[in-house]
Amino acid sequence: MTIPSAEPTLARTLAALFYEILLGCAVLLAFAAVLTPLKALLPAGAFADWLFRLALAALMFGYCGFCWTRGGQTLAMKTWRLRVERADGGALSWPDALRRFLVVLVLFVGVPVLVWAGWSRALGEAAPLWLLPLWLAIPFACRLLDPAKLSLHDRLAATRVVQLPKRA
Repeated sequence: MTIPSAEPTLARTLAALFYEILLGCAVLLAFAAVLTPLKALLPAGAFADWLFRLALAALMFGYCGFCWTRGGQTLAMKTWRLRVERADGGALSWPDALRRFLVVLVLFVGVPVLVWAGWSRALGEAAPLWLLPLWLAIPFACRLLDPAKLSLHDRLAATRVVQLPKRA
């Protein structure tokens, strides 16, 4: 087992996140291409749309949960030598992975959408899109205030991301 060397830098964490987003988009697009003809068989409406979104979220949880419980690394995390683990250093279980996934989903999807919708309603028009990156940056900016240098999603999910040393 490899011993973690230190907390990863914010730049390394964001680079891994960017790579993860690219990989995730590719997987979601491929899965959506398979599901779209099946969705067309359902009656059009909110139910079909929510079922489609739920299937995409379940796919992403399956990928993340499998990777996090089997070594703590997604493909992007392996590339950037990062590993997610429980706050006590133990490996994530499926309930730990679900908690982390839900916290990430709320912070990076739910909250920005609600903020944007709230601003849109208050302004009577579409809110400025520059607000979304600000809200997406908040969980990472919390690292500056956290004594253990944890991002907000790691603090709330009782997990941490560690940087692994280079292999000899």
